[in-house]
Amino acid sequence: LSALWAASQRAPTYYELFANGVHVATAAFERGDAALAVERSRHAEFGLAWASGPHKLELQWFRTRFSNYIALDATGVDITVPAEGPGDPDEVFPEYAFRAVRARLTGFEAEGHARLLSGAPVTLDLSLTIDQVKADNLDAGEPLPRIAPLRARLSLEASRGGLRGGVVVRHAAEQDRVPATDAATPGYTMLDLWAALALPVPGEASAFVKLGNVTDRLGFNASSIATMRGLAPLPGRAVSAGLRWRW
Repeated sequence: LSALWAASQRAPTYYELFANGVHVATAAFERGDAALAVERSRHAEFGLAWASGPHKLELQWFRTRFSNYIALDATGVDITVPAEGPGDPDEVFPEYAFRAVRARLTGFEAEGHARLLSGAPVTLDLSLTIDQVKADNLDAGEPLPRIAPLRARLSLEASRGGLRGGVVVRHAAEQDRVPATDAATPGYTMLDLWAALALPVPGEASAFVKLGNVTDRLGFNASSIATMRGLAPLPGRAVSAGLRWRW
């Protein structure tokens, strides 16, 4: 059993204080607030961990309260930026502003690992991780923007001698706890495959290959700003291979 209590402070960054223009990467007009005070929070966490040989289970619950949480949120206002040259059209960008609000974050993390088979002919391990955060703007009485949804990761790994391989399923639920200025992000489930082979050289060396998002599923990051969420989805199907050598 474990328990943790912490208090922290964070000074606002320069862009949270002085931003006043178009962010080229996100196509949003960001506006800072030079009067922002230090961000302050208090954090409590409780945990339970159990292990027996290769089997283990870890659970954690936490709550963080902010007296001054600095959030970037859409204002619902569009800003017109004059054209740079003659004949160029004016451009319109949604305004996002850095504001300090009272906030509360409550969440949990769970991780489990079980050995299904041991020894000949193969060793088989199953792992599962789940996490979720519920974040609220206490001043506005609505959720904070761009918070990750419930996420889960299930993996099955097989090994025999120096050869290892596995299957990983990654799932993110729909994030519909959003403020009025944002839109829900649909959930997704992705499948990854990987394999690795230990190499008979000095030190620790292995060759690996990974096939990510096997089904080429379309997914979006709920933590990204709304102006970019639809334009920059998560990576599609991809193959990567390489060598690792530590000596």
